[in-house]
Amino acid sequence: MLFRVILAGVMGAAAVAAGPQVEAASDTSVVRYVGMGACRQDDGGRRPCGPWKVWLSDGRVVALPEARRTVAAGEYVAQGVVDVSPDGTQVAYFRERDGVLMIWQAATGRARPIPKVRWPDDLRMDALTLSPQGRFVSMRGVLVSEREVDRIADTVTGKVFTLPKGYQSWSFGPDGKRMLAGNNRTAVLYSTGKWSVKLRRSVYLRGALGPDGVTVAGTRRNDGGSLSNAVQFRNLATGKKSTVPIRLGKGEFPLAARWDKAGHVDVLARSDRQLGGGEYRRTHTWYRLNRTTRKLQRLDSFVIPSSIGGYVLAL
Repeated sequence: MLFRVILAGVMGAAAVAAGPQVEAASDTSVVRYVGMGACRQDDGGRRPCGPWKVWLSDGRVVALPEARRTVAAGEYVAQGVVDVSPDGTQVAYFRERDGVLMIWQAATGRARPIPKVRWPDDLRMDALTLSPQGRFVSMRGVLVSEREVDRIADTVTGKVFTLPKGYQSWSFGPDGKRMLAGNNRTAVLYSTGKWSVKLRRSVYLRGALGPDGVTVAGTRRNDGGSLSNAVQFRNLATGKKSTVPIRLGKGEFPLAARWDKAGHVDVLARSDRQLGGGEYRRTHTWYRLNRTTRKLQRLDSFVIPSSIGGYVLAL
C-alpha cells in the first residue's frame, strides 16, 4: 500500500473524542494537524489503520470516522483527501459514503456538509488545499489522459474555477481574498471569487502569501555549506527580495513559513530523533519571527511518534 507522509505534529498524551461532532474547543484552540495511525504488521513494517483524527492545541484528539481515507483502492495519499486551513480553524475532507465535501470547525467541533462540492471521480487526487476561513478549496489531480488539473471550488456558491493548463494553486492570503498560483516559469496572483488576474510575474516562486496580497515568504534550509537557515521574502509587485537569517536550536531545520492577518510571520521547524527498535520522534516547533531584530519567539511545540503515519499540518 502506498502511504505518502505529509508534514505533521502530535501531542504526546491526549484523550480521544468519539466522533466528528463533539464538545466545542476553547476559543483559542486550533488544529495542529490531522493524522492517521500506522499499525505494526507481522513483518515489522507498518500499515495505515484507523480513522483520520484531528489533533488540537488544547490537547484533545477528535476522530473523523466518516472521512474518506484513500485516493484509490489501497492508495493512501494523506494530502489528497484531507487538509487543514492555514489558520488552523477548519479541516476539509470528503465523506466516504457519498463523496460530499465536509468542513469541520474547531470552534464548534462540528462538520458542515458542502453538497455542491463532491469527490472528483475523474481525477486521481494529489492535493486538497483549504483556504483560511474555509471559503475556497483547491482540488488538484491527474486525469486519465495524465494531464494535471487544479480546480478551485467556492464552498458558499459551489462554483468551480479551473486554473490554466500547467498551473497549480500554491497559497491563499490570510484573508482568503487573493491566491498565489503558477508554474515553473510564472507566478500569478488571482482575486478570489471573480478569479481575475491581479498580477503576473515571470518567476518561479512558491511560499506563503502575505496579508498585503503581494509579498511571499518561504524558508531556506542550511545546506551544510555557506547557506544558513533563513526566511526569504519577495514582493511580486516590485520584485524586491530580502533574506532574514534565523538561529534555530541544535538539530532543528526550517520546514515552512506562514502569515496571520496582522502580518506576523511564523516559522515551523523540526528536529528528528531516532529511538531504539526502529522507533523515532519528530519534534515540531512554531516560532514567531521579529523581522527587525531577527529573533524568534517560541509559540508552540509538539511531537509526532512512529505510531502516526499519514498526516497534514496547518500550513
